[in-house]
Amino acid sequence: MSEPSQPPLSLTDTDVSAPDAGLFRWPTPPYACYPQPEPQTDHEPCEIVGLNGRLMRGRLVFFVPDEQVAQVQVPPSRTTMPLRFGQFRSLLLTRPFAASVTSPEVDPHAAVLDQRMNTEYRVWLKDGSQLRGHTMGHAQMPFGLFLFPPLDADGNVNRLFIPAEVIDRVQFGPRIGEVLVEHQAATPAQINLAIDEQARLRNQRLGEILLTRQVVTAEQLLRAIEQQSSMPMVRIGEALTAMGMITEAQLRDALHQQERDRGVPLGELLIRMGLVSRDDLQTALSRKMGYPLVNLEKFKPEMDALLKVPFQVAARLHVVPLLQRDNTLIVALEDPSAHAKLAEIEFVTQSKIVPVLAQHSQIDWAIRDLYANIGADVGHHAANMSAEPPAYDMESVDSIQLVADLEADRESNNREEDRTIEQSDNSLVRLINTMIVEAYTQGVSDIHVECYPGREKVKIRFRKDGALLPYLELPHNYRNAMVARLKIMCDLDISERRKPQDGKINFARFVPQYKIELRVATIPTNNGLEDVVMRILASAKPLPLDKIGLNSRNLTRLKEAMERPYGMVLCVGPTGSGKTTTLHSALSYINVPERKIWTAEDPIEITQPGLRQVQVNSKIDWTFAKALRAFLRADPDVIMVGEMRDEETAGMGIEASLTGHLVLSTLHTNSAPETVTRLLDIGMDPFNFADSLLVVLAQRLVRRLCTECLVSEPASDAYIEELLADYLYCVPQGVPELAREAVLSRWAQEFGQNGKLMLHHNKGCERCAHTGFKGRAGIHELMSISRELRRMIQTGARAEELQQQAMREGMRTLRQDGIEKVLAGVTSLDEVRATSNR
Repeated sequence: MSEPSQPPLSLTDTDVSAPDAGLFRWPTPPYACYPQPEPQTDHEPCEIVGLNGRLMRGRLVFFVPDEQVAQVQVPPSRTTMPLRFGQFRSLLLTRPFAASVTSPEVDPHAAVLDQRMNTEYRVWLKDGSQLRGHTMGHAQMPFGLFLFPPLDADGNVNRLFIPAEVIDRVQFGPRIGEVLVEHQAATPAQINLAIDEQARLRNQRLGEILLTRQVVTAEQLLRAIEQQSSMPMVRIGEALTAMGMITEAQLRDALHQQERDRGVPLGELLIRMGLVSRDDLQTALSRKMGYPLVNLEKFKPEMDALLKVPFQVAARLHVVPLLQRDNTLIVALEDPSAHAKLAEIEFVTQSKIVPVLAQHSQIDWAIRDLYANIGADVGHHAANMSAEPPAYDMESVDSIQLVADLEADRESNNREEDRTIEQSDNSLVRLINTMIVEAYTQGVSDIHVECYPGREKVKIRFRKDGALLPYLELPHNYRNAMVARLKIMCDLDISERRKPQDGKINFARFVPQYKIELRVATIPTNNGLEDVVMRILASAKPLPLDKIGLNSRNLTRLKEAMERPYGMVLCVGPTGSGKTTTLHSALSYINVPERKIWTAEDPIEITQPGLRQVQVNSKIDWTFAKALRAFLRADPDVIMVGEMRDEETAGMGIEASLTGHLVLSTLHTNSAPETVTRLLDIGMDPFNFADSLLVVLAQRLVRRLCTECLVSEPASDAYIEELLADYLYCVPQGVPELAREAVLSRWAQEFGQNGKLMLHHNKGCERCAHTGFKGRAGIHELMSISRELRRMIQTGARAEELQQQAMREGMRTLRQDGIEKVLAGVTSLDEVRATSNR
């Protein structure tokens, strides 16, 4: 009989809070004696077994499960390479991972905490081979399996990853059916029936079939309570005795002890005495006494019920309000027989209380998350959490309903439409929290709060994939409270309305489950009002260089420049065009332990192991120029400067690139050739600058066509002629590869289907919200500095002359690169025209 693996552990693999945002947290053995997962901030020595069984030794630079790729460096190579999960059998971190050792003198519970189980595992791979061994626990995630092979008797382990793409099935220890029969928890007949049921329900595990189903909806809960009310009354002691969990003598001892401590429920007392476990107690309460068991990870409590019980009371008594029906309040708690708790809740709410069951591990997180959604200050309570929270359920808080609540609040207050709204109003706090969470989960880059004079409503818009979309409108008398609340969240002066202010919101202070950071700017507008723009700092992990959308020529030239020992690499474009992401991708390509890499950024949005990153702060005169000067005294190999804003920073960058350092930076210019003239205009020496410059990469972001509703059809001759006219508008004379027929022939070969060029467009679907676009892609213009271009820079050539020469040497403009991405079905012609000049 073959049985599936045990259920996966729910682990959080990444954390988007600065400064370790986006770095993978490699799981650790699930025992108290091992440290909690930490972000990978250093390169890890590793062994990789390929699909052919070949063993390679190298270093894991960073691990990106979202991209299904591990960036590794295999000596003697001095660059990293992306290794997709489907390209290897296993990846083993060879640095020993040690258990924490605590002596009994320091901690009397050290022996308990030091418990760990060595389990045998078997992994069947899709190629027919097997992996066998022992592990100190395991962690199973959608993208793969993590094992912890023991190294010695002291608890030291290695960490082993097996991609899900190569796994057929897994088994840990003995089969669950055999264990249940051995411990008399089930009979052989029950196991056989469950196996027959499992054969019918292939996607369910045997253990899940044997367990009692949990309540997840309000209808199920009310029905279960009605059934429970008709069951005969059974005391908890009788239930535990009837199930053989305790003896009559043990029950008498517990009752005798309870006489001395009336404040402790019998169930809790039995747990403290070590006679039963919490799971045993809940099994008895559910099976013998009929209490419904509610799954708090899936159940959606009603807002009225939560508002009935103050957060401090719910946290102290460890109860979760679920439903309010007339004068009856249904609450979930670990032990429904805890009469003292029920009496206090009844007194506080002045309602009849109906208790139901919930698992101890779910209650803390449910209290924190649910009350955070309605604006309660849950920071202190969250600090005591010891387990990972369940996933945030956006459906539990509806932004449209919150706006309706705001309108109702206004109308219910004596119908005074112009009353002053306070920034601490409960509905407003909930609305702002929900707005930020929805923006984050939808992939929004910016939130715009726009205030208008008179009685016009406050408009909130989201920028998603580069386009502004309406989100909500609020009553006019909420505008001051809205702005004040946002200022308070980022510690700005709420009394200052005449000057712009900048700040940051650490959203985890208000909703601890979400490690989101926002950059906030307030802008004074007419009539004494203010607008607020909040940028959600990007997902903080670099993309592999091969994945940023460069064509093959540009990718080759950029890699060649990044492998040079010294010189300057510039990435240019407007704000929000992905310059920093591109530079971090380039750094990831050369990020190996043999190189010392310093970066100066404002803010630090992307982190990766091995980089030494510095946050500049102009308020304390810690500028890019001063950071660059400090780096030069710190023995760097590579320096990245967030932006060359002035002559001093640019001059020092050029000087550093001429003295044996590779320097990367960004500028706000329109094209690669214009970057050269811009730097010469601010006072750079043309000879030094020409000698230092390696490449200039200009880029823009365009909206990507949705792949779900993409429609392709043969392009008309008129459409092809339109593309050709755009593509050949500014090409220099006498370049054979840019002749009309040569371009058409190359297009047909690279982008055609059966020799025909295609027109790609979208109808719109649910996935792209009927816009036809989902996500963004880059278009690029890379100018590699040749001897002729260097001579032209030194002699003061104009930007047009530099562009013509660069195109003769193979450069393609932003418009030309965009047109080729149109032919490839990546984006639309309108998008390319909107972001680039001819």
